[in-house]
Amino acid sequence: MGVVSDPNRGSGVANRARANPLAAGPLQTRDDLARAVTDLYEPLLPYVSDGGARVRLGSFAAVFEESTAELEGFARPLYGIVPLTVGGYGFDGWDRLVAGLDAGTDPASPDYWGPVPGGTDQRMVEQAAIGLALAFCPERAWEPLPTSARARLVAWLRGIFEHDPAPNNWQFFRVLVSLGLERIGAAHDRSKVATSLELLDGYRLGEHWYEDGALANVDWYVPFAFHTYGLMYAAANDLGLGDDGRAEAYRERAAGFAGDFQHWFAPDGAAVPYGRSMTYRFAMASFWGALAWADVETDLTWGQVRGLSMRHLRWWADKPISDRDGVLSVGFTYDNRRLAETYNSAGSPYWSMKAFGALAASAEHAFWTSDEEPLGPLHAPVVLRDAGQVIARGVDHAVVLPSRTAVALDFPEHSSGKYRKFAYSSVFGFSGDVADTYGAVHTDSMLALTTVDGQRRVRLGVEAAGVDEADGVAVAWSTWHPWPDVRVDTVCWVLDSSWHGRVHRVRSARTLSALESGFAVGLDGPDDLARGALVRDGRRAAITTSAGCSAIVDVPLDGSPSRRPIGRNLAVNASLVHPRTAVPALECSDLGADATFGAIVLATTSPPVGEVEAVVPPSVIAVLERIAGEEGP
Repeated sequence: MGVVSDPNRGSGVANRARANPLAAGPLQTRDDLARAVTDLYEPLLPYVSDGGARVRLGSFAAVFEESTAELEGFARPLYGIVPLTVGGYGFDGWDRLVAGLDAGTDPASPDYWGPVPGGTDQRMVEQAAIGLALAFCPERAWEPLPTSARARLVAWLRGIFEHDPAPNNWQFFRVLVSLGLERIGAAHDRSKVATSLELLDGYRLGEHWYEDGALANVDWYVPFAFHTYGLMYAAANDLGLGDDGRAEAYRERAAGFAGDFQHWFAPDGAAVPYGRSMTYRFAMASFWGALAWADVETDLTWGQVRGLSMRHLRWWADKPISDRDGVLSVGFTYDNRRLAETYNSAGSPYWSMKAFGALAASAEHAFWTSDEEPLGPLHAPVVLRDAGQVIARGVDHAVVLPSRTAVALDFPEHSSGKYRKFAYSSVFGFSGDVADTYGAVHTDSMLALTTVDGQRRVRLGVEAAGVDEADGVAVAWSTWHPWPDVRVDTVCWVLDSSWHGRVHRVRSARTLSALESGFAVGLDGPDDLARGALVRDGRRAAITTSAGCSAIVDVPLDGSPSRRPIGRNLAVNASLVHPRTAVPALECSDLGADATFGAIVLATTSPPVGEVEAVVPPSVIAVLERIAGEEGP
């Protein structure tokens, strides 16, 4: 089976389209997906080293050495190439990859990747993709290797057994390497594999969610790491590898997770960005393809699963996600290193190739023979108790209200923006806590408190959080301490698919000002606010542009402080989704010692129809009173 090439490749029009390798489209059939894998891989070819083991894509640095960044560029495309090959498609780059496995493990070669040193090391991450290739494609990745290269490759992979991966999703990297070594008959420390599997089980939340080990994150690593790797393990078990009991457990958890996970997606295929590593982009769809690879039935139909997977890939097809030559950039919907993690190198975005797992399923599989089924709006919000989230989905977007911050540790890269917001949207994304040209920091979907000496803090120090349904109203609540002597109790609730509400009680021994913001909306130009995109009247601030409408309305309560509606431009490139953005906000110069106040917040791509009553429901007030209690900070 071959991959159809684009007959217009090389023309000026085709070259411009290939600034996004997915733009060739139409990304509707199995052959379309197969072509997308090669379209994504081909722009890398000019940057492959002579030995084949390194792909040199950029000059900027990550926290690891350059040789490992170049290993990323070599290894990560395998996540798409392996299922492409398993599915029976031809790929003419295997000889180059085999040469790279030889040179990359040869200490005498200038392409040598280096050994896995003590402590956690990024090479462990990339070893997993090579282990996957050995497990599923030994005839292409192993058998052509010279005897001496085989011995070196095995010795190099065994480094992940000599040193321990990080106590989080990294434990799966050792597991995937073990599958590869098992397939080729190479000895390895199975007791270490058992330890990793036990640790991974210990990260479970409820029946089918995970938190990311010691980090305690509940974000995109749940679907595109934990569950996707578990499904790869299950698929390998069909080849006689691994442990039957573990494989069955991963299948059962994935089947249950699918029903929850569908709600992170909007009807147009977009997904809600939430957490780390958003530069992996369409890896967001990896779980759906992995279900087909492992042939796991869920309560969703295969038409629904196919629709979720394929719509998401098509959503990316018109986004400027590549540099001029088709190499994926670091960023999300555009080239933006400002919101990258310190571990993002130029090769990092190619983890996105995990989105093509469905290619490993035959053309006769129900994933491919079923017609795509649409995802409609939700008639009522969904409460995901294990994840601690409330989700609303309309015809144009999905919004997640997390009850707790998703990370226990304080990452240096805009962790407030990534993890501490009250709401995340598939349309508006999220913004970092980024200072503008004049040093001012404004961001979206937060309550920012500032002391008289300029200390600014958001939802820090969460000590309790949860989700609930109060008299039919879905709520996400949290109690947090931005300073030891300041206590904030917050309850968020869903009004409808476009509106959500928030109410806060702030008790403080400090004099505090406050700024509460809505969603960041993309601007058509740098002077949008000056031209009148911002509307303020009474208690409401709204910004409407071609990208949508974002609004926040103050809800007065007994004893509420006075708040003034304003609009603020964010720093350029502060948002994942748009290079230029602004937020509507409510500003208060002095909260006092004990203040209770509320707001309702809008996010929509089209003008809202009708009015939404700006009140806090009694059931929400009751939740606030329950969590706030009588004690002070």
